[in-house]
Amino acid sequence: MAGRDRPFLTRCADAPTTAGHCCRPAVQRTYRELCERGQPERFAFEAAVTVYLWHHPEVAAPQALDTVSQWLWNGVSH
Repeated sequence: MAGRDRPFLTRCADAPTTAGHCCRPAVQRTYRELCERGQPERFAFEAAVTVYLWHHPEVAAPQALDTVSQWLWNGVSH
């Protein structure tokens, strides 16, 4: 992925926060803004998971789905 070489984009591992979730605002913003623009909820969720995985390439997909789901819906899955 070409975006991974961009120096102005940082992964959580490169810039950790005290909570360890530096990408959480980006994940939530991605989901919210896509929904606000009329995209299907499923597409917005998949995009949010993609953002999370970009920041955390070491995380397995099932764990990423769980984490993003919790961040977006407080653990409520659809």
